[in-house]
Amino acid sequence: MFTLLSLFVVAFIVTSLDDLVFLTAFCGYERYRFREVLVGQYVGFGVLLAVSLVGGTMVGRLFSDYARWLGLFPIVVGVAWFLRSRAHSIGTGTDHQASSNSTSWSRAGLVSGVAITDGSNNLAVYIPLFAVLEPGQTVFGVGILLSAVGIWVLIARWLADRPVLATRFEEYGSRLVSFVLVVIGVLVLTGLL
Repeated sequence: MFTLLSLFVVAFIVTSLDDLVFLTAFCGYERYRFREVLVGQYVGFGVLLAVSLVGGTMVGRLFSDYARWLGLFPIVVGVAWFLRSRAHSIGTGTDHQASSNSTSWSRAGLVSGVAITDGSNNLAVYIPLFAVLEPGQTVFGVGILLSAVGIWVLIARWLADRPVLATRFEEYGSRLVSFVLVVIGVLVLTGLL
């Protein structure tokens, strides 16, 4: 269980480091309340998780002999992430301005929309993982991932109050993400998961 816990914690951190950048921006923007960011992130992550569960289950059942080849996806995403970070510094690339008359639900909707739009790395990692895990392991992993979302938003709120740390995180986080994505892909490919 400890290995599975470690795997899901690392997978979450790696696929959500980019989320931490935009969550920090939302938390630092005065028109967004903490609960709007929290609800928006849970909705966006929930959509990505549901797609990953369906995709992983389908691949695991229909193509069980080939499921490990899905490990190529995190490798490709990791290499692309590395190349993109070398070409220019990674930012959110999204305009986080909200009109003064926007509702709480529309602000939460914007947060979830950004999470979903930025979720290709989540899908690239979670679908292969869910394709090779047993049902009990999958349920355990889903619990870990959902718990981590709330912690992530709390960390973003903390970082929003410390702009110097947020800048350092944005500078070095992309290198770590690309490396760990490749490692996860190799683990899936080799059948070690």
